[in-house]
Amino acid sequence: MKYILSGIETVPLLLDGLLTTLAICGLASILAIAGAVVIVAARRSHQRWITAVAMLYVTLMRGLPIVILVFLLYFGIPALLDLGRISAFWVGILALAMNGAAFQSEVLRGAIASLPKGQMEGSHALGLNRFQMWRLVLVPQVLPVALPALAGEIGFLIKASPVLSLITVVDLTRRSQQVTMQTFDPLGPLLAAGALYFLLIGTIGWMSRMLEARLTVGKSR
Repeated sequence: MKYILSGIETVPLLLDGLLTTLAICGLASILAIAGAVVIVAARRSHQRWITAVAMLYVTLMRGLPIVILVFLLYFGIPALLDLGRISAFWVGILALAMNGAAFQSEVLRGAIASLPKGQMEGSHALGLNRFQMWRLVLVPQVLPVALPALAGEIGFLIKASPVLSLITVVDLTRRSQQVTMQTFDPLGPLLAAGALYFLLIGTIGWMSRMLEARLTVGKSR
């Protein structure tokens, strides 16, 4: 009980770290989705070298541990190019976005592949151009299929974000460590931080289910 009360008392001190985590993961998620769309488009290109580059990128990002990517971007590349000190905040966003784009591109690719081929043929028969086909026909069908998995990938980015505390980003995890050093209570701040992470990821899952339900109802009308 003492640890639970201690964890509750530290919540106000952790809110600053939570805001940093929200900012990093929010921007990284937006960039990751945009990057995933570009990767999917590249993999559907008629130019084989573009497809090969996109596949190589996805394979590399999916196989490279996120902590190694963060260290490469923060320590390795700046030292190699003699860039000096760079912002850990923006490195964190870039690392999460690069990793997330690879995984989310696979989600989108799988959702597109699940659509009947006749959808594209029917769009061409109606005289729709490529942009109209995607906007009016394919995207409304892809979103309900891909949304749960995309939400899961965003949740994964949030769970991976504590690694950024290793490069001095004062996120929720880093703030909990600072509170621990101030209060000499190792469990209370961790319980509070864990509860905030759980609440954040749970909220994203709830919003995803609500949006999926609305898209499904709209599609059935």
